[in-house]
Amino acid sequence: MKRIAILGILLGLPLLAHAAVPRLLSADIPATGINTVAIDVGVGELRIAPSTDNTVHVQVSLEQKSREFLWFFHWRSRATTQEIQAAQIARQQQGQRLLLSLTTPGKLSNDDVKQKWIIQVPERLAVDLNMKVGQATINGVAGGVRADLNVGELDVDVPGGALSAKVNVGQISATTGTTRPGAIALSSTIGEAALYMHGKYISHAGEHSGLGRSINVSGTGADSMKLSVNVGEVDLRVESAVKAQIKP
Repeated sequence: MKRIAILGILLGLPLLAHAAVPRLLSADIPATGINTVAIDVGVGELRIAPSTDNTVHVQVSLEQKSREFLWFFHWRSRATTQEIQAAQIARQQQGQRLLLSLTTPGKLSNDDVKQKWIIQVPERLAVDLNMKVGQATINGVAGGVRADLNVGELDVDVPGGALSAKVNVGQISATTGTTRPGAIALSSTIGEAALYMHGKYISHAGEHSGLGRSINVSGTGADSMKLSVNVGEVDLRVESAVKAQIKP
């Protein structure tokens, strides 16, 4: 009887599992006087690619995730829904840096909302990314990349510029076509690190330490590359036409 009563109560609860329509935000920001775009992202996805003009184009999709009980009853927080509806793209210029983030009257829960950012920037700009959880893809920018991701995957494919990236748990995969490679430092505390120069795996430039691996290569160019993972894998491919000297 108790089981029947509990089931009756559960069946009487409202089911709010209807498909949520993502909220779409957009902004077009002139890049005159800007050399760096800095982005602050919570949980979700981010893609950055070159623009065809001197403008930073931003699109953000906010999708509310449903909560569940017993894999059957799904609902969404009304407070989170209100925060999504009130969200705006915040833009702030500090000197030559353009700062992009989301702003809401309250606190937007990373557990309840998935963010999807699509950003186009002039190729000459640098990118500075701070992201909590998810997948980030950065392509085609030549001004340099700095990225800090707590958990997830970071993919970078750029024609040049300095690279500096940290992932706590996850993976970094980077490719550069720089013609002025500088010092290279790759490390994984628990996991693997791999370096490829002009299609060839460089086996003699690294060393294992405990459960991890580190690789250090000297260079005199301006485009230094420092990529580190605490737990996970990191690989770098240098594919420029200029042959870099490998001096561990």
